[in-house]
Amino acid sequence: MAGTIYGCTLSLDTRKLMKRLGIEERGRVQRVVSEEILHLCDPYVPLSEGHLRDTGHVENNSEIVWNGPYAHYLFEGIVYEDPELHCAGFKTENGWRSRKNVQKVPSDRMLHYNNGSRRGAHWVDRALQNGGRKKAEDAARRAVGS
Repeated sequence: MAGTIYGCTLSLDTRKLMKRLGIEERGRVQRVVSEEILHLCDPYVPLSEGHLRDTGHVENNSEIVWNGPYAHYLFEGIVYEDPELHCAGFKTENGWRSRKNVQKVPSDRMLHYNNGSRRGAHWVDRALQNGGRKKAEDAARRAVGS
């Protein structure tokens, strides 16, 4: 019929839809993407004996965490030193130590990493830049089912 407008109104509960797809904050898809990024970082995490790499895990379905008293220092790639002694630590017969209760400060020296040319500071950023972003996006698509 000429002049007649047909309309349709659709009401969606987007929160419920997002939850069903697993794409809500800290949902199933976020967990899959975080696990994929954790896996992609494996060859980039500094490695001596593997202690730091082995602590990597996902918390709250979204936060990728590496535990260890030195994780932050290795991630930043900067030598932190005692502000009075101007050294990172000192060797004892039981290994390397630092003075107790002293807050270290960043120096202008960079850390040097061993065991592979990809291992080093800011490993998440570098893993994502080297093809990881596409792999994480693909993992999200698979998790949603598209």
